[in-house]
Amino acid sequence: MDRKRIDLIIEGGVVVTMDPRHRIIHDGAVAVDGKAIAAIGTTQDVRRAFEAGRVLDARHKAIMPGLVDTYGHAGHGMVKAIRHPELGWPTNHLYFHAADEGWWSAEGLLSAVERLKFGVTCGLTVIGATPARMDSPVFAERQAEALESVGTRGVLGVGPPDPFVTHLPEPWEGTLWQEGKPARRKFTYEQTVHNSISVIQDWHGTADGRVRVALHYPYLFGRHATHPKFPFTYTDEHLPVVIEKADEMRDLADRYGVLLHSHAFRGSVAFGLEVFGPERVRRLLGPDVVLAHCNDLAEDEVRVLGEEGVNVALVPFTAENIVHGVCPAIELLQAGANVTISTDGTAPYCSYDLFKEISRAMWAQWTRLDDFRLLPPGKALRMVTIDAARALGLDDQIGSLEVGKRADIILVDMNRPHLVPGSTVPRLLAFYANGNDVDTVLVDGQVLMQDRQVLSVDEGAILDGAREAADRAFARFDVRPYLEVDESFWLGWRH
Repeated sequence: MDRKRIDLIIEGGVVVTMDPRHRIIHDGAVAVDGKAIAAIGTTQDVRRAFEAGRVLDARHKAIMPGLVDTYGHAGHGMVKAIRHPELGWPTNHLYFHAADEGWWSAEGLLSAVERLKFGVTCGLTVIGATPARMDSPVFAERQAEALESVGTRGVLGVGPPDPFVTHLPEPWEGTLWQEGKPARRKFTYEQTVHNSISVIQDWHGTADGRVRVALHYPYLFGRHATHPKFPFTYTDEHLPVVIEKADEMRDLADRYGVLLHSHAFRGSVAFGLEVFGPERVRRLLGPDVVLAHCNDLAEDEVRVLGEEGVNVALVPFTAENIVHGVCPAIELLQAGANVTISTDGTAPYCSYDLFKEISRAMWAQWTRLDDFRLLPPGKALRMVTIDAARALGLDDQIGSLEVGKRADIILVDMNRPHLVPGSTVPRLLAFYANGNDVDTVLVDGQVLMQDRQVLSVDEGAILDGAREAADRAFARFDVRPYLEVDESFWLGWRH
């Protein structure tokens, strides 16, 4: 029998498909032709059917779908560990006044490479912190270009800041740097909406679909709506405008066919139901909405999000869990929501190592409910693969190894002391693996990393560029107080 000629065979590994049958194939192989998966089976069967131009040896490796991160922040890659116990986090000033185009380009490349090396082949990234840096479309464009260059897949979150965050009254100010000279200028809510639409029109679906765009609500369900620890609240005069702006975001998302995302915390969904009414709130929710955090939601809030099929980006490792309490992930799953595991970005103490977040998520839910059966390791793996792909509207393309889907594939090196003897690969992946165990990464059938070496871009040049861009920004805004390692670092902050 003549064998079909294809581009690539990955053979000899343990294939963890994450398909509807949850197939595990020992001495398995995946055939790749162009951008898509052509076949999955035993090495013997795939070899019998196909002849490949290239073969990757996956002995002692797990072959699985690329990981999908449903929530992170652009800019954070450059401010790792920069936080002061009293001064807080200098991101707003850095992002809006010290960061130039080069910063956002360098950060986009750095973060894309960090995700790549951790096996995260797709991620949602909000442009900037709170509020988003959308006084010009150029900052989102530089992030999109970075994704395009590195070769990974991503969803860029753009949209307006909250017009009623009292410590940042409208109009806001941003600084554009041209030839090393600052130009400070004011901008409005309407301008950020216009710029966001521009990014959607120019970038959504580009790079053969690898670059997509989402819109974020202006914190309709944000913490400031109700939480007593945050002195940002809506007054009665604000509410009609808040409703108008929320409806506007829903209309724009429907018009352009993009996702919506925001935050939610205990009381914020209930606040929306009370002020806006159930009908309007339910229109603002749905399977095309990703809500990050969702910490300590009340029972009725869980029920509504479940009924509307909302996607929840659970963040296991963040200060929000200290301030607000833990996300009721199990109750949300039982109610019908699609719960995923995310990183929230890389600062001030996080990373894009999504493997770490799997075990953190399980332990948080187990200790909260005193029952390890409620979030089994296989479900946790689904929450960073196929379930996460569904949250981003990409489960027909990625998130599992199935014939016809895009070949977004990672090889995890199981020949490492903490993963040997390897008798139960899926459990080892959930409990013991970390991002540095990822050996090889493919996106759209292209090998972007092999043997831990990035092939699509010059990793060293990207790291150097990130340092240079950070130095320029830090020279414009003195971050030394945030970097000091004083007595409080070693002994605790004295009050």
